[in-house]
Amino acid sequence: MMEVLTAVKYGMNITHVLMNNGQIGKIAKEQRAVHFDVWKTDLHNPNFADYVNLCGGLGIRVTAPSDLDSALARARDYAGPSMVEVMTDAALI
Repeated sequence: MMEVLTAVKYGMNITHVLMNNGQIGKIAKEQRAVHFDVWKTDLHNPNFADYVNLCGGLGIRVTAPSDLDSALARARDYAGPSMVEVMTDAALI
């Protein structure tokens, strides 16, 4: 997350897309594959989009698929560092 501060400091025109499913998905998928209970894979993530905004960049959190295209376009067109945080469903991994 400190990279965001560096990108803001130097005015880097970088857009990140973060897929946030709130889980260590690969491990949870492996646990389900062998019919184990999913154990200790849930994460307590911050709102990454809010963090980027606090650092001076543009952060956008997307919770509905219909908002994705406009969020990506807005982030791409922003003159500086931006992030689109896409909230996803961990069960779809």
